[in-house]
Amino acid sequence: MASGHSEESSLIARYASFSLVGATADFLSGAVFVTVLLERGAEPWVLGLMLGSANLVGLVVEAPSGALGDRYGHRRLLVSGLFLWGTGFMLFGYADRLASTLAGMYLWAFGFHLHSGTLTALVVNRIGSRDRSTRIARTMWFGQVSGHSGAVLGAASVMVAGTWLPADALISAGGVVLVALAALAHVCFPRSPGQPGRRLGEIVRESAVSMVGRRFLPLVALTASLTSGIALLVVSWQPMLLAVHGEDVRRNGLMLLMMMSALVAGSACSRFVGRDRPHVWAPLFAAAVGLPLALAAHGLVPLTAGLLASEFLLGLTGVLSGVWQQLMFSDANRNTMFSMLGMVSGLVRALTVVSFGWLWGLLGMAWSVTSMISVGVVAAVVSAVSSRLLPESTRFAAHPSDESKNDGDHSSGESEPDENAV
Repeated sequence: MASGHSEESSLIARYASFSLVGATADFLSGAVFVTVLLERGAEPWVLGLMLGSANLVGLVVEAPSGALGDRYGHRRLLVSGLFLWGTGFMLFGYADRLASTLAGMYLWAFGFHLHSGTLTALVVNRIGSRDRSTRIARTMWFGQVSGHSGAVLGAASVMVAGTWLPADALISAGGVVLVALAALAHVCFPRSPGQPGRRLGEIVRESAVSMVGRRFLPLVALTASLTSGIALLVVSWQPMLLAVHGEDVRRNGLMLLMMMSALVAGSACSRFVGRDRPHVWAPLFAAAVGLPLALAAHGLVPLTAGLLASEFLLGLTGVLSGVWQQLMFSDANRNTMFSMLGMVSGLVRALTVVSFGWLWGLLGMAWSVTSMISVGVVAAVVSAVSSRLLPESTRFAAHPSDESKNDGDHSSGESEPDENAV
């Protein structure tokens, strides 16, 4: 038993470390990439189209990427995704024209969506049946708090390094870090055997049929609400900061540092909200995410206060949403089902940024923000109401060992994890 706990702690420590360092690299870009695009001559509508088309590339990659992980093993996909993601960052940073910048964005989107969900699936699939729900919630809490802490570190790095490094060099540095993580992932994580007896199309089909059913409707609506809020915040905070305070990369880093600190605080506070009932609390907080941002956009509250409040609520909602997802997914299709929700996220993100770019030019910043926030509120309400009307939407997936006791199904191709596995 002691050996099992030691192995669990070791793997979660590596999971948290990779989440932290990967987010640090990501936010070296996140603090400045919109500013770089504007500096390279992208008009608001061009900015929206570039970001939207990159999200569409990710959307195309997302579903097959999850199936590749479930079929061939999660560690292989993790290494490939990190490498391509980092290479895309480096190309984006060194590009000097919008065309080559867009190529870097596409490569970065491709790698990011190969990587997304894979590290979590690799770890969660090693959780045994003992106290499974509690241990999944604990793992998700560590991963999200570590990832958001990495975002804080990335923002702080921009604030400090922005004194002597231009924005595009910061993005390239993030790419170097991600490529280094790709090299380390092969030795830091256990091999995942995959499911050689199953076809990719079968895995995708099973997951897609599950995802479009009644059981997943509330979770899909919640994903749409949360993603629209995140996308809107990402694409709007830098232009709003630029309008209020002028151009200064260090100020971008300072603001992002404060925003990510609020995100970490929200994630950490999720442990007090009742992670055993994520379907109750997540839609409530998702509906409130955009309200502080709307107030800030209209000048009713200070910009900093509005951004920090929205980030805090995002942190709360993100952990609860992640717990709900991982409790609903089956081990056999975990990465593919995450990717199916990722496709929903990618589509919502693309529609959000394209619509925002168009509305920004048509209505101005304040009313474009307000219009997009209303979409997220409606989706959160749909999630809350449907989770009450559809009790199967809160019926969490059983562990493979539990399923085998009930129906004798051993067709997934995975060996049964030991109860003392991570």
